Amino acid sequence: MGVETIRDLLYFFPRRHLDYSQVESISQLGEGEEQTIIANIWQAQVTMLGGRRGTEAIVGDETGNVRVVWFNQPYLAKNLPTNARVVLSGKVSLFRGRHVFEAPGWELVEDKELIHTGRLVPLYPLTQGLYPRQVRKLMKGVIDQWAWQVEDFLPPELKERCNLLGLAQAINQAHYPEDEATKDRARVRLAFDELFLLQLGVLGK
Repeated sequence: MGVETIRDLLYFFPRRHLDYSQVESISQLGEGEEQTIIANIWQAQVTMLGGRRGTEAIVGDETGNVRVVWFNQPYLAKNLPTNARVVLSGKVSLFRGRHVFEAPGWELVEDKELIHTGRLVPLYPLTQGLYPRQVRKLMKGVIDQWAWQVEDFLPPELKERCNLLGLAQAINQAHYPEDEATKDRARVRLAFDELFLLQLGVLGK
């Protein structure tokens, strides 16, 4: 991965984002689509799925209920307490005429910012032994603590004239954007920096 310093982590950008920002009701779920719901957990238990132990849950909102399965992850059952509110983001399939969420990303609804669901979710390059959920949590902590300490080398008048984000905001939004428009503005700022520094290097020769 070539990551050795905090700065390397800040500039270790996602290869793309999954758009889980649109929350649907259970009655609106469609087969084969990536979707997000917010629901109550009615039941979560360890069960056999495809010959192996996994977790099965039943969740519901005011429009209905849906089955959720996580293959080969029996440990999840204890993390999904009955009557808790959960955000689920992932692909929905059809099994015996009923919708099923298969291995969705999940987060309990608490007083904190969502990382894995309900937003534009970053997908980082991974190496063996690393998992998307693990890397996202690590990166969020690094960005929250360190991005705002990065010195912005562009003068304010240049940023204003070119309508550029501040560097700290651009780094933050490149990883965890509020929306597509802000993500695009972050990319513009970072691309501007690359070109600006390249030109300085040429002039310095």
